[in-house]
Amino acid sequence: LLLGAPLLKGSRKKVVKELLQPLEKTMDGSVILKNGRFYLNLAGTGNIEMPLLAEGLRKLAMVAILISTGSLLEKSVLFWDEPETNLNPKLIRLVASTILHLCNSGIQVFVATHSLFLVRELEILSANKPFKEVKQRYFALEHTEPGVNVHQGHSIEEVEPLVLLDEELQQSDRFMAE
Repeated sequence: LLLGAPLLKGSRKKVVKELLQPLEKTMDGSVILKNGRFYLNLAGTGNIEMPLLAEGLRKLAMVAILISTGSLLEKSVLFWDEPETNLNPKLIRLVASTILHLCNSGIQVFVATHSLFLVRELEILSANKPFKEVKQRYFALEHTEPGVNVHQGHSIEEVEPLVLLDEELQQSDRFMAE
């Protein structure tokens, strides 16, 4: 329903343009709606139907559509489950930047991830302008016998245990041992 909304016009269009610019640069094109179907209009190639795109590009295109229709603007909420899935590390960096740009524009973003790369990228970017003022909260869930424990903090360093970090370190140890 939200993906089929008409494109935003008027005074809020400037905000939309600013949010779309890094996404469109990474996708090397823009998302268009033609005859009820979404396409990625690639520079020098033309229109490619969404089902023919790689999953990672489709994910970015969907966020671009939500922004361009005004469904994802100030005071909106985005729940993004594993945004890093099916993306190469270069695109994961863009996703981290996009998440923080969305936050800067007044959108509350909830991210569920198992990617240490994405978490680190969010930390790196948020330590510098223009994202230094973005408020963040980190949570880790731990399965225990009586139920689930929630560990939380304002930075990733405050959260223990952090399974994604523990497993990454254990894998590195196994790799170095060979």
